[in-house]
Amino acid sequence: MFHYENSLKFTCFVSRSLLAKMAIQFVLLLFSLLAGESFALETGDIPGMVSWNCIDFRVIGVCVKPPGIPGIVIMYWEPALLVETVKRPGDTLIESLRPVIADSAEQGAKSLISAAGQSAVPVSSGSGSAKLSGINLQFNEAHVYEFPLRDQVMAFIDTECPDKLASGSFIKYLSELDSLEWRIGAVEALHPKSAASAASGLTCSVTGAFLDDLCMGFWGPTYPRRGFITHQSEVVGSAVAAVRAVSISSLLGSTAHIVLENTGFVPSFESDKLELIYPVQSGCIKIGQNPISWESGKLSFSGKYLWVYWRRRICCVY
Repeated sequence: MFHYENSLKFTCFVSRSLLAKMAIQFVLLLFSLLAGESFALETGDIPGMVSWNCIDFRVIGVCVKPPGIPGIVIMYWEPALLVETVKRPGDTLIESLRPVIADSAEQGAKSLISAAGQSAVPVSSGSGSAKLSGINLQFNEAHVYEFPLRDQVMAFIDTECPDKLASGSFIKYLSELDSLEWRIGAVEALHPKSAASAASGLTCSVTGAFLDDLCMGFWGPTYPRRGFITHQSEVVGSAVAAVRAVSISSLLGSTAHIVLENTGFVPSFESDKLELIYPVQSGCIKIGQNPISWESGKLSFSGKYLWVYWRRRICCVY
């Protein structure tokens, strides 16, 4: 009986110890996941994270090519860009890019320190307020990349549409390198659309209206194109930063912003789409779409978000 009771006690003790150890390991793993330290991607992983229903191929009409050759008008969306937002300068979800982006953050910090003291322009989040203060103010760094393997994954649908994007450098824009404008925005503050966008931001966010490219429907103002935004949703704040970064990286001949390579197209916020693929998949959403319809359950505990920018294409094929 003595041996049996001791053996039983020992077994219970070991079981409790193992359970405690497993619980501790689980908590540590959970904290690691929440901190975003255990999750890393490579570019080859991206196509498998995308909802290809977003292509949404349609035949929308008929057309005629001289001298009378009939054809059809098609419309679809292609994954043009990959955009990530992070909270910490130099951070990224893509493991192989860590050294490049960390170096860019260091360069950007040096430029910001040397130039920021020369700026006397008040900084705004684009929310209609004059200063960076108040509730729900948030900041994101943004990185714009060419969508990996874009030509390969779209080869089965590419036709004779004349506006096919040329392949170029993978990295298009890093907000860390553009730190002076992305954080302070001395030139952005003087942009003709900045005052109008800030003034219309409240109206747009309430009504969901689009006023040219001044605002993004329910998400708020487009200008000034900085990393600061006032919004109650962190997920929407990330989406706004992503769209602003796409707008900047599509500029031609800009001397204010530092863009590594132009995207090669002019974005249309009313017809193009976004898709969140990390931390969870959202499916394609319209830019400015009411957050009530898609935002729930999308919060990233690491503060990192990954988006696909889908560009609409329309053309006549014969």
